[in-house]
Amino acid sequence: MKGNIDELDRQVLQKMLEGKGVGARLTQLANELGIPRSTANLRVTKLEERGVISRYVPRIDWKKLGYEFFGFIGIACPTNALNTLITRLKDEEIVSDIWDVTTGTFRILLQCRFRSYEDLRRLYDLIMEVPGIRDVEVWLLGKSYKDES
Repeated sequence: MKGNIDELDRQVLQKMLEGKGVGARLTQLANELGIPRSTANLRVTKLEERGVISRYVPRIDWKKLGYEFFGFIGIACPTNALNTLITRLKDEEIVSDIWDVTTGTFRILLQCRFRSYEDLRRLYDLIMEVPGIRDVEVWLLGKSYKDES
């Protein structure tokens, strides 16, 4: 049964990703899907119990907090540089996520948000200070077409 969801569960999850049905918005979720509130509540509860929904987090508009651009940084490095690199990056406010990459050129992938190009330059320099770094590639993101409101 693990991983199996039906069409209504999929619709519930999609609406919740849109911010509907979270917290006090359960009635809104039910109305959007044309189902009774009790059904919406039961579906959300069952998804929580199965661990499909594990937590609720706010969606933050980072631009309103002064972060002007976003991007990813791929880092090619040997295994013996990982601990030092990750230790340096974990507490960086502008690094929102750090992934271990299992295929391709890069060993680590960072998701970042920057207030300025100085933030980007400082992070780049911090990365390059770690012995063994072979390559760093930066991708700055433009407009998101899926996230249009």
